[in-house]
Amino acid sequence: MTESAASTTPAPPATASFWEDLIDIFISPVAVFARRARASAWAPFLCVVIATAIITYATFPSVQPAFEGDFTRALPKLMQQQPKLTPELADKMMGYQAVGVRYFAGPLTGLIVLVDALMVWLLGKLFGAAEGFGAAILIASYAFFPRVLSGVISGAEALVMDPTKLRSVSMLTLSPARFLDPDTANPFTIAVLSRLDLTIIWQTVLLATGLAVIGRVSRGKAAVFAVVIWLAGSLYLLRAAYLAS
Repeated sequence: MTESAASTTPAPPATASFWEDLIDIFISPVAVFARRARASAWAPFLCVVIATAIITYATFPSVQPAFEGDFTRALPKLMQQQPKLTPELADKMMGYQAVGVRYFAGPLTGLIVLVDALMVWLLGKLFGAAEGFGAAILIASYAFFPRVLSGVISGAEALVMDPTKLRSVSMLTLSPARFLDPDTANPFTIAVLSRLDLTIIWQTVLLATGLAVIGRVSRGKAAVFAVVIWLAGSLYLLRAAYLAS
């Protein structure tokens, strides 16, 4: 079967339940995108948001030292840029960060998925994709499930680690950045290596797969799209890390 034939094959009727989709998206993503090509994006979108909210709330006490480590490390430069920032205000900021991460992870994840969908929709047009914005939300939602799994893995790992040795969120990633000492390594290097996280790469592959199946583009174009959207998703993080280095 040629690439063009594979990408234009009509979507088969949905014969599996949504709960089967949650398994198949990890082992047979083409089948999931094919049978859900015309389905509503609400089910996977809400599942991602709710699951992330629950996982983050439940695991935050174990991962909190990592967030505090990153904040403490960035504090000297922040105080240099903001002379009016006192230690007392810094403590309050750290507390606000903890509240924000633990209680607003769900809505924030929803916003991230929508931004991902916008990028899929806009960048997909450059490659001749036929999907609408609703289909782009569906693609972005299903593609985010490896990141949900990453939250479970990170929380479980933090639970068994010595809190005094958990000094950065990068130490909980499935990337080469976990092997660097956050106190001595260059922040830009950590940021670059963090983008090589296995679940981020997995997410990128799923975005490209969804675009190929639902957007009906060739595998070659989908592969180029994967590189472009990975680079686009890295820009903000790398810029912030460059300014911090």
